[in-house]
Amino acid sequence: MGIFKLSHSILFKYPSKGNLLGTPAPSLRGRAGGEAAFLSFILCSILLVSCGTKKNIESSGVGTKSIDNTAIRNTEYVRKVYSNATNVKNIVSKIDFSIDANGKNISVDGRIYMRKDEVIRVVLAPFGIMEVGRVEFTPEYVLVVDRMHKQYVKATYNDLAFLKNNGLNFYSLQALFWNELFLPGNNQLTVNMLDKFDSESSAGPQRKVKVKSGNLNFEWDTTAATGRIDAANVAYSTGSANASNASWKYDTFSALGSKMFPALHSVSFSGKTGNKNSNIHVNIRMKKLTTDSNWETRSSVSDKYAKVNAEEALKKIMQF
Repeated sequence: MGIFKLSHSILFKYPSKGNLLGTPAPSLRGRAGGEAAFLSFILCSILLVSCGTKKNIESSGVGTKSIDNTAIRNTEYVRKVYSNATNVKNIVSKIDFSIDANGKNISVDGRIYMRKDEVIRVVLAPFGIMEVGRVEFTPEYVLVVDRMHKQYVKATYNDLAFLKNNGLNFYSLQALFWNELFLPGNNQLTVNMLDKFDSESSAGPQRKVKVKSGNLNFEWDTTAATGRIDAANVAYSTGSANASNASWKYDTFSALGSKMFPALHSVSFSGKTGNKNSNIHVNIRMKKLTTDSNWETRSSVSDKYAKVNAEEALKKIMQF
C-alpha cells in the first residue's frame, strides 16, 4: 500500500466550492488539504497496526515435570495490562484536533463519539459551529462525509486489501482509541488469548508487550508498576524500500468510570515507498471526557450527496 503524499499548503479557510477528493481550487487549499490530510491520518493510523523461557525441573520418583516460570510471569503481566481497559460503554468529548503533515499543519475544533464495539466517530467543526466533515468507523464499514461538497465515501474493511490481509479491522482501531491491547484477526481479546503476547522482563519503570502479525510488529510501552499503556508502536515492512512506522502515545490520564483514560492522543506516522517519504503527526486532545449515551450510533447520508468510489477516492488521496 502506498504512502500518502500531501503537497499542498494547509491554511484553514471556508471554501465556496471545490472537491475534497480532487485538486482543490485556490480558495480551497486550506480546508480541502486539511480534510484530505485528516482522512490520510485515519487510514494510516489503522495500518497501525521476545521473551526467552527458563524452565525449572522438579524431580520425583515417578517422572519429571517442567514448569515454564517465565511464560507464567509473562502472562501474569499481560493480564495486568489487560485489566486496565476502561469499563464504560460510551466516551464523548469535545476535541482540539491538530495535524502536521509533511511540514504543513492545521488545527480545528471537533467532537469525538465512541461506543464500545459499535462506532468511532470524529466530527470536524471549526469553532464548534459548522460541521465540515466526519469520519465514522463501524464494525461493518468506514464512512467519510464531506458536508461542504455533499459527497461521501463508504467502504468495507475488505475493500482495503492491506487491512484484510493483516487481520486489521474496526476492533484494532478501536483498541488504539480506547488505550487497550488487541490481537490482529480477533474481534475481542479474552483472557485465554493473553499467552499470545510476549512481555520483556525489566527492572526499569517501563516494560514492553509485543505481538507479531504477518508483516506487522506491534509493541506496547507500559508502566511496569501499574501495567498502564503509555504508547502503541507498529512497524510494517516488506523490504527496505517499502516500510512504515507508527506510534500512538497516550498522556493526561484522568478518571473515567473506575479506570483511568488518556485525554491526549499523539499519533506519528512515517513511511517510505520506493524513494518517497511521508511524515504525519496528529494530536487529539479530549477537553472533557463524558459517558453520554444520548446519541445515534449511525450517521445518515442525504440522497443529495454523491457517493465516491472508495478505490478511486483512496487513489486520489494518495496522489494529493
